[in-house]
Amino acid sequence: MNASGLIERPVSWVALAGFMGTGKSRIGWELSRALALHFVDTDKLITRVVGKSIPEVFAHEGEGYFRACEGEVVQRVTRLDYAVVSLGGGTFVHEENRRVLLSRGPVVVLWATPETILARTRNSDRPLLHTPDPLGRIEALMNERENAYRQGTIHVNSDGRPSEEIVEEIIERLWNYQEAVYEGAFAGVTDGPAEGERATD
Repeated sequence: MNASGLIERPVSWVALAGFMGTGKSRIGWELSRALALHFVDTDKLITRVVGKSIPEVFAHEGEGYFRACEGEVVQRVTRLDYAVVSLGGGTFVHEENRRVLLSRGPVVVLWATPETILARTRNSDRPLLHTPDPLGRIEALMNERENAYRQGTIHVNSDGRPSEEIVEEIIERLWNYQEAVYEGAFAGVTDGPAEGERATD
């Protein structure tokens, strides 16, 4: 908080993307606390809207229906203000979702190794891992999705790191992002705010 009593933060909206098990929900919640923003988990939002768990949606309606729900939820969360949004693992893979999200604000992509992801998701009921070779499935899906994930704004490794350290890195890099956007927006303007001034709400 600055001298005027306003909360000082680099952005008022940010999304977290990446593969399942990279820590989007945990890091997103802690990031929202650090930035004094609301936290929204798109998977949990879908379950509330549909009235079924994600595995039930996959089993009864199929993946196509679930992806359509994701698209609708993306439209909703990009209309929010003052929010940290944790995206489902496949949300950012779809081109239209990426376009809408990136046009709204920065997207932080979390990364982890397939082995770490398997260890974190081993006891979950995630439909995409219902296979005799979950590690092979994770590796294949990560390879398929890598190019899409690489289009995110900021990239952070969550492997073997405490969440506090990851959140600190994200905030620092969001400040760098905000300053780059600010400098680009005011390129050539001579009567704007002082250099290095940070945005506040």
